[in-house]
Amino acid sequence: MLLTILHHYLAWHYTKAFDEIRHVSKNLLWFVVHFFSLPQLIRAFFAPYRRMTEERGSAFNLEDLASFVIIGLISRIIGMILRTSIILSGLFTLCVLIVLIIATFIFWLTAPLAIIVLIVIGFRFIFVM
Repeated sequence: MLLTILHHYLAWHYTKAFDEIRHVSKNLLWFVVHFFSLPQLIRAFFAPYRRMTEERGSAFNLEDLASFVIIGLISRIIGMILRTSIILSGLFTLCVLIVLIIATFIFWLTAPLAIIVLIVIGFRFIFVM
């Protein structure tokens, strides 16, 4: 009976539960990418900040042209700075999550062996000392 329970547990631990952890990890990665809107931010990297641009006059006027160019450049630079900070925050969070996922998989693979080792060490302390 005990061997049957142990066999079922180990079969679940290394198949179904492992697959569930992989599925949850995939969902977490998807969440972080979409929470920080990484694909949209990368696509719109050079777009003006909040689409703030200056309207250009129809007639040739050097002052209108200069304000159009300067305000457009400033708006794009501000947008790039803000998008860069958000993208870097998202990539940092993504890297931390990947490290945690790898640690979770390593822990999950070694947990049954660690339990057995800790039980043996506990019995050693009880009966040897």
